[in-house]
Amino acid sequence: MLPHTKSCMMMHPLPLVLLLLLLQIQLLAVSSHPPWAAGTFINHTAITHARCLPDQASALLRLKRSFTTTDESVAAFQSWKAGTDCCSWEGIRCGATSGRVTSLDLGDCGLQSDHLDHVIFELTSLRYLNLGGNDFSLSEIPSTGFEQLTMLTHLNLSTCNFSGQVPAYGIGRLMSLVSLDLSFQYEIIELFDTGFAFSGDFTYDGQLMLSNFTALVANLTSLEELRLSWLDMSDQGDKWCNALAKYTPNLRVLSLPFCSLSSPICGSLASLQSLSVVDLQYNHLTGSVPEFFANFSSLSVLRLSYNFLEVWVPSVIFQHDKLVTIDLHRNHNISGNLPNFSTDSSLENLFVGKTNFSGTIPSSISNLKHLKKLGLNALGFAKELPSSIGRLRSLNSLQVSGLGLVGSISSWITNLTSLEVLEVSHCGFNEPIPSSIADLNKLRKLALYKCNFSGKIPSGILSLTQLDTLQLHSNNLFGTTQLNSLWELQKLFDLNLSNNKLNVIEGEHNSSKVSFPDLWHLSLASCNVEKFPNILRHSSNINRLDLSNNQIRGSIPQWAWEKWTDSDLFFLNLSHNEFTSV
Repeated sequence: MLPHTKSCMMMHPLPLVLLLLLLQIQLLAVSSHPPWAAGTFINHTAITHARCLPDQASALLRLKRSFTTTDESVAAFQSWKAGTDCCSWEGIRCGATSGRVTSLDLGDCGLQSDHLDHVIFELTSLRYLNLGGNDFSLSEIPSTGFEQLTMLTHLNLSTCNFSGQVPAYGIGRLMSLVSLDLSFQYEIIELFDTGFAFSGDFTYDGQLMLSNFTALVANLTSLEELRLSWLDMSDQGDKWCNALAKYTPNLRVLSLPFCSLSSPICGSLASLQSLSVVDLQYNHLTGSVPEFFANFSSLSVLRLSYNFLEVWVPSVIFQHDKLVTIDLHRNHNISGNLPNFSTDSSLENLFVGKTNFSGTIPSSISNLKHLKKLGLNALGFAKELPSSIGRLRSLNSLQVSGLGLVGSISSWITNLTSLEVLEVSHCGFNEPIPSSIADLNKLRKLALYKCNFSGKIPSGILSLTQLDTLQLHSNNLFGTTQLNSLWELQKLFDLNLSNNKLNVIEGEHNSSKVSFPDLWHLSLASCNVEKFPNILRHSSNINRLDLSNNQIRGSIPQWAWEKWTDSDLFFLNLSHNEFTSV
């Protein structure tokens, strides 16, 4: 999991007020923040702006000095100069007549400090405060001070590297809050089919903890957006959902992934009829997927993946015409069938992989004309894979599996010209890999494994220069594959050809003179390999290597040990070879 980072970006002015004054038309450019943040005063005779009050400028300059001087801070504070109007500084907005700071936006500036200075609480007119994406060095969020910011409506302390307890009673007194973001922004890199089990444990040292969820939200009756990903709430039971139902009737966005939540989704949440986003993925949630989600008329995103949910999923949820994303991936004990889909559906992302979903994949899936990502890799699917999938021209990611799925993909696969990810597994196709796959020139990931594919690996795959992942393991592929031919796939980091009938050799080119991709994962088990692959010389980031069940002779090269010493190698399998020494 990697945090999402970006360079410091200030909000660009947008036309907000068009003022007709006699014969003069004046266009005012103000911040894209809400009108109160812009601090613009308009009357019928003049437009005036009060200068920043001295105490406001002084507080801001002290805040500036609390950050370590770096290239990032110099850039962020370039306009923050004593003696100038602080209302014109980057990231600052003031009330037009008061000269008091109403908006402070230092989000994603890459600033560093060993604490959040209490001077910020002297800016008592703040309505918008964004410090997200800066580094506060595992210090604690101040336990006192927030209660002074009584006008605050937007608070963003996301991805700030804070630790310890969230000051629930302090932040919980901000009764005007509309948006609260204490989340840790993240990116998930998943190793498909690696055999590692999902444990549901995403706690880490220095993680923010929230021990009293009720105290945090009990006074936040105006709250519309709540983002708390990666906060440790493991001791909250079902208090979180009962508190939300009781105290936040206007909630639209609920985002609590990676929070170690361990209760069922309580029925009291049914009262939050304004919810448009529900993101509870990567938790320990149990029980069923509530049918009341289908009654939320504004619901557009439902993410419940990587939990321990069970029982039958009501099909009516899939027929909600406003839902854009449904993600139930990796809830191994939930069951269900896919219904017939309407042309009125708004679905763009549908994931039911790694579940107990079964039955047939309906041909009406082609009615999902907005669909971009489709994950149907559940082993219970049966019968023919409908060729109507080929009509989903906007699809950029397709994952399908089913022990009962048979037929052919060659008749429809080339219609999906927008595909970037194609993963087909555990199917009984009994045919060669279609050579026409080479026409899908946007592919980044091609995974066709455990499908009974036969024949040779199509040479055209080497023309897919955007590939970073190629997984063709556990089929009946045969023929000779030259590793040196991979030099054309410069973005490749994951290669798995294991358990076929292939003969994998180094190849004709001098591998010491050819530029090869820097592989992270290489699996060539049972590939009749006779020499230790020289292409590994070019792989400084290798962390998973499987060369088992081959005929590699001699000793492991010294350069290999040197590479592994400096790498993050966590999986190595060289068993069942003919090594004479290591």
